[in-house]
Amino acid sequence: MKGANRIRSFALLLASSIRIGSTRAAGDSYLNVYGESLQPCSRSGMALTGYVRDGHCVDRDGDSGSHHVCIDLSSVSSLGDGRNFCQVTGQSEWCSSDDMPCHDDPSSYGCSIENWCVCQWAFASYIDKAGGCDAIHDVMCESINVRTIEAYGKDRAKYGDALACIVERCGLESSAYYSSLLAAGFGGGGVRSGGALVGLGVASALVASAAVVAAFLVVRKRRIEVEVDRVWKGDDMTDEISVGKTN
Repeated sequence: MKGANRIRSFALLLASSIRIGSTRAAGDSYLNVYGESLQPCSRSGMALTGYVRDGHCVDRDGDSGSHHVCIDLSSVSSLGDGRNFCQVTGQSEWCSSDDMPCHDDPSSYGCSIENWCVCQWAFASYIDKAGGCDAIHDVMCESINVRTIEAYGKDRAKYGDALACIVERCGLESSAYYSSLLAAGFGGGGVRSGGALVGLGVASALVASAAVVAAFLVVRKRRIEVEVDRVWKGDDMTDEISVGKTN
């Protein structure tokens, strides 16, 4: 009976370690341009942004616009002509909307657009039409999805200026992570924004599970050694040492 209880306890501990690893992975499944967990673009008091309206510039199938670049639409460059992102790129004037669902409570309206996940292709056009990198809104580097620089890097003939702008604004020249992407030809180098950390989380869970198994076997081995010692010393008046005796 004791053996069955120990096995059940072991199974619960094993399942718990796997569940914890999976939960952590799901919460950190996207990367920013620094190779770190993607941070929220919209913040408290702002309109809620993101393709799936979760505040992050996530990478999702179906998002043909690839809304991966987080920019501060409330910022104004002293070198620009005063026009915002919408005006420069020829879009409708949604940039000045002030009655949007709020980041803190999506069911509550009345928040203004400030930090926003914009289309990475429109962002490239924006830089060119605004007059260069120095004439654009502020970019929120920790909230820019790494998919952006991967996409730009794969077609530098067309998006080289946009890539150079993010590299400059985010200080990626000295980034080891960016260097690894560059060396890998922007193929991701095995690090993908939508799946790498999930794999890492599963690996962590497996390592944790292996540690639990190892600890269980060590305890089990020790108990067998104790039983053998007891029989050898005559403390246990039986001739058999079975797995059942150690439980």
